[in-house]
Amino acid sequence: MAPRRRQRLPRILLIVCEGKTEKAYFDILGDIYRPPQFVKVVVYGQQGQHLALIDKAVAKRDELCKELELSEDDVECWAACDEDQMPCSYSELVHYAESHEVRLAFSAPQFEMYLLQHFVQSGSVDKVDVFRQLTQYRNRYGGEGDYCDETKSDLTWMARAIDATPKIVKTAITNSDIRDRSTKRPFFTVQELSKRILELSNW
Repeated sequence: MAPRRRQRLPRILLIVCEGKTEKAYFDILGDIYRPPQFVKVVVYGQQGQHLALIDKAVAKRDELCKELELSEDDVECWAACDEDQMPCSYSELVHYAESHEVRLAFSAPQFEMYLLQHFVQSGSVDKVDVFRQLTQYRNRYGGEGDYCDETKSDLTWMARAIDATPKIVKTAITNSDIRDRSTKRPFFTVQELSKRILELSNW
């Protein structure tokens, strides 16, 4: 069998996120797993939800292309969001993203379920339970207080956890892939973006 070809190397990896927490996480990955110098990672947070987020990703891509005189092919564009308050079906969201050449980094029902996969292969979709477990890991890695809606965008503790044990990023990818073999929630495509960042760091 012929070796699998790697994806094209972009000039810019553009990640447009629904909230602060996703941005904080992908900023951490971009800092720890640095791509080649000629690949710029650009991450935006709080850019809207679902279909509107895809539109914002397209607008940000257009802005970068115009500002830096690049073609759309030079910008690899991702939208990171979760299922909260989604007004359309997942398949509709995927189709809308694909029709605009935006890749979807999705978590169902919430991004916190993906964070938990770094530490344990969990099928929990109960927010209280997931936040309770994340509080334990937050405190283990130097964070103070509970993981809650008010503190969730502060992922300093996650940066420490990844820095101390880098393999947990691959653990999260593996655990998320396992979850995707089930028809039950949680399920993810967000790990595909993590895979891509790791892949770019190895060029």
